[in-house]
Amino acid sequence: MIDFHQLPKVELDFMNTEHQEAVDIYNKIERDYLLHDVDSVINGILDIQEHCISHFAHEEQVMKNNCYPPLQVHKEAHDRVLMEIDMVVKQLKNHRDLSKIAHYIERGFPNWFSQHLNTMDKMAAEFISGQKLRKVG
Repeated sequence: MIDFHQLPKVELDFMNTEHQEAVDIYNKIERDYLLHDVDSVINGILDIQEHCISHFAHEEQVMKNNCYPPLQVHKEAHDRVLMEIDMVVKQLKNHRDLSKIAHYIERGFPNWFSQHLNTMDKMAAEFISGQKLRKVG
């Protein structure tokens, strides 16, 4: 399980809210995974995929609107995780074997999520927050 309260918070409220939503979806996936409920895990992964698509688009638009210099690098990280999620969905739908995605559920997604928040999201939020302060000042 991912403990949202142990994750870094960033300087933009919308990102923190959307990160909390991702954690809630992921934690349900992990509970269903531990119960060996393949159909619920597939549905949960489809939910996290949909959430990530929406969240990433929102985040990328805000970065674009604020002329965030490393936007392309950040977007590439988003694109990579979306490809990984897509592969997990296909693997499960084709084989219905949770052991084939165990690493992704147990370590892959949680490690990526925590690292992404600690690095790319934190830097983007600090930059955008600074841009907003400069516009107000």
